[in-house]
Amino acid sequence: MTTIQSITGLFLLVFGTFFSFSAGNLPAAFISLVGGFILMSLSKLVDLQQAAYLKALGLPVTGDQLHLMMKYSPEYAVESADFNVYPGSHKEYALIRLEGELYLSVQVFKNVMTQEENEYTFRFPGREPISFHRTLSLYKGAELFEYGGLAFVSISALNLVSDIREGRLLLNFAVRGREADN
Repeated sequence: MTTIQSITGLFLLVFGTFFSFSAGNLPAAFISLVGGFILMSLSKLVDLQQAAYLKALGLPVTGDQLHLMMKYSPEYAVESADFNVYPGSHKEYALIRLEGELYLSVQVFKNVMTQEENEYTFRFPGREPISFHRTLSLYKGAELFEYGGLAFVSISALNLVSDIREGRLLLNFAVRGREADN
């Protein structure tokens, strides 16, 4: 429905204004101009409201929403003192944020990760292996998901903490109960 509304607004804006000016009818040109902008604006507001409604319901993020999130997510060179990042700090990766959770491409962890079909296992030095099954959509609390042929993993699900310094994303092991006491 919003697509039709947006197209109608654009049509009214372009052709209505043009033909009204051509006919010398300035009030009709003004109405076409303002009406076109109003229809297009209302269409955008409905789209935004619909996205907020779906988010409030807890439904998975749509492909379009995820595409926009990835497009506007900041990219960082990733470093870690606790494991070898792939391919070192020479490549930048998008840091995706959803509901306060941070996700990175599994390619960052290629040196410590193995994959068998849809199961990904991460073997960090001095830690127990962590395994996740890939889901095909992103939803709140997802540990590992796929989008557009790429897999992304939650940083906190890997028991890692992140810190952004000077345009670099630093990943380190999270301190756990007994380790914090030592």
